[in-house]
Amino acid sequence: MKGRDALILGAVLLVAGFAVADALRGEGSSAPRRTEAERTTTRSVVSEPEPPANLGETVFPEVLGAGGSVVFTQTGSCAVREVDLPSGTELPNVVRRSSCDLWAAPVTYRIAVGLGEAQRDDTVPFRLFDLIRPGQNLGSYQALFGFVTFSPDGQRVAWCGRSRTGFDLEVGENRARRLPACPIAYTSDSRIAFADGDRLVVGGRTILRASGGITFVHYGQDGSIGLVIEGRRIERWQNGRRRQSFEVPERLRGRTPVFSPDNCAVLARAGDNMRVLNVGCSPFVRPTTLSGTSGAWSPDGRWIVVAGPREITFVPSVGTEASPVTWPAGAADIFWRRS
Repeated sequence: MKGRDALILGAVLLVAGFAVADALRGEGSSAPRRTEAERTTTRSVVSEPEPPANLGETVFPEVLGAGGSVVFTQTGSCAVREVDLPSGTELPNVVRRSSCDLWAAPVTYRIAVGLGEAQRDDTVPFRLFDLIRPGQNLGSYQALFGFVTFSPDGQRVAWCGRSRTGFDLEVGENRARRLPACPIAYTSDSRIAFADGDRLVVGGRTILRASGGITFVHYGQDGSIGLVIEGRRIERWQNGRRRQSFEVPERLRGRTPVFSPDNCAVLARAGDNMRVLNVGCSPFVRPTTLSGTSGAWSPDGRWIVVAGPREITFVPSVGTEASPVTWPAGAADIFWRRS
């Protein structure tokens, strides 16, 4: 799910991060089976998956040269749909209803969908699904401020619970590993990363020290690390050094941006539009504004998909000869996953 308040989540991570000093003692322990305190108590708005009559019959316009698939929540019903690229064929793995909040693994068919509104304690109930086995119950949980993150291989999921306690779960297992603090990301090799003020900590060791409090982290496919600093600045690190720094325009602050695969550009929401910003190192991106409220990057960074209430639009990057492609389907949230 994108668009959650980065400043609020960051404040929690800054406080919780001070527990990272005990990580070497706590990371190896396992949490007991989920208690009623950690299970969702909100009445679910997600019904059991039922195949629609026309499942798999929808074919969308082809997106030439684009690989993988896009998964999105349909405007209105908030059904989860997935479409193969570049064929445009809809896959038979729908979740009929949700709260429109969606988190998707970068690979595999694992997703998490929202079950309802945020609770009084600022936790958001969610349920895990495997889209190729929709009838399988993978568990329901609650995530503080709706922060849920999948590992790069799609096998694990992590979140921060209502007690400001972090959890790391092997998808499909019954037991979640309790973490010493709220996680902020998985590393490229699927280790848990924590933010402790201006420090990014992995395995009890400080990986880098940023210019301010770290409120969001994105590990790039090229080994780079993208950081949001106090909700107002973006830093890109590679090989232990800060390579780029970019001040986020004030009107775009307060929402978590969507990083490109190499962390050289971001998508940031501004009202009913998505703003494309070059952090300073992308040869494929120039600043522009696209109509939509959610967006994602293709795995190779050469396409941007932007979704709005009535349509989904694929926009090629600078230097690409392909033309934009529009699909006649509205989406509240959208992700692009690798093959």
